[in-house]
Amino acid sequence: MRQFILYMTGIFSILFLLYVYREDSQQLNDQSSIKIYASGSFISSWGPGPELKTLFEKQTGLKVSFIEMSDPGITLQKVSFSAEDATGDIVLGLDQFDIARFTEKVRWKDISHLNTISQSIFISSGLNLNELKNSDQFMKFIPYDWSAISFVKRSDSNYQINSLPDLLQPNLKSKIAFEDPRTSSPGLQFLLWVASTQNEDQAIQFLKDLNAHAHSFSPSWSTAYGLFKNKNADVVLSYITSPIYHLVEENDSNYQALEFSEGLPVQVEFMGLLASCKNCEAAQKFISFVQSKDGQRIIMNKNYMLPMDKQITEGTAFDTLRVFKLLDFKVYSKEEINKWLRIWSDIRKNDG
Repeated sequence: MRQFILYMTGIFSILFLLYVYREDSQQLNDQSSIKIYASGSFISSWGPGPELKTLFEKQTGLKVSFIEMSDPGITLQKVSFSAEDATGDIVLGLDQFDIARFTEKVRWKDISHLNTISQSIFISSGLNLNELKNSDQFMKFIPYDWSAISFVKRSDSNYQINSLPDLLQPNLKSKIAFEDPRTSSPGLQFLLWVASTQNEDQAIQFLKDLNAHAHSFSPSWSTAYGLFKNKNADVVLSYITSPIYHLVEENDSNYQALEFSEGLPVQVEFMGLLASCKNCEAAQKFISFVQSKDGQRIIMNKNYMLPMDKQITEGTAFDTLRVFKLLDFKVYSKEEINKWLRIWSDIRKNDG
C-alpha cells in the first residue's frame, strides 16, 4: 500500500511539473506574441503587413499575428464595451476621425515617449501636425503614413479642374466617382473639405448640387476607384499617391492628381496601444519598428502612402510627386463630424 501511495505521489508530482512547465511556456509565448488589429488590405499578400511581420520577427525574435478588422469603428466599438476581452494589443490604420471618436471612449496607453519621428523631418512636405502635437491625442497615437486627398484623372483628358466649384462644370455631369462620407474615410475628408472652405449655407447648397451632378457615391474607396479604372467614371476622389501606384506597378504615367486653389485636405494614419494590451512591452517594440527607416520604407512601398520620414522618399518614385498646397491638418470634434454627416444624410434622403 505504501509503495502504491509513493508511486501515485510520484505520478502526480510529474504531472504537476509538466502542467507548470506548460503554463510557463504558454505564458512566455503569450508575452512574445503581439496581436495587431489591421485592415484586410494592410495584412493582404500585397500589403505591408506580411513584410513588416517577417522583418520584425527576424530582428527581434518576437512573434506577430494580425487580426483583420473590416472597419476600425466597429472594432473599437466592441473594445469600448469590453476592453479586458479585447484580443489585440495594437490598432493600426486609425485616421483623424477615428481618434476623434474613440480617444475617450476607448482606453489607450500613453505612447508619446515612443514617437521618434521629428516634425522637422517631414515639415518640408508641407505637412504640419502642430494641432495634433498640442492636443491630448499626441499622447495616445503615433502617425506612420499620410497622403493628401484630391481628385485623380487621366492625363490625356481635357477636364480643367482647379477648384471645388469646377467640379460642377456641365461637362463633368455623371463623370466623377465619389465615396460616401458615411462609410468611407476619403468621402468624409471631402465632406469636411467642403465644410471648411465655404460658409455653411454655401457648403450645403454646393453639396446638394453635387449630389445631383456626381456619377456615384460608393460605399468604399476601392469601389469608387474600380469605377474609375474601368472607365465608368472619368475622375475619382482619391489620394495624391494613386498615380505613383500606376507608375510603379503598371508602368503607366497617364494618371494625374489635381491641384486645388483651396488647398487639399490631409489624411494621416495612426497607431495606438490599447490600455488592455496583454503584451505591452513587445507591442511597444513593434510601434518603434514601424517608425524605423525599414518600417517606413515597407509601408511606403506596399501601402502607397507617404512616409512620415520624408528622407525615405529620396531616390524613389515618391520623390517625383509634386508639392501640393495643403490645408492645415485638423482633428475635428465628434460633434462637428456628426453634424455634417446628418446634413449629408438629409441631402441624400431628400434629393438622392
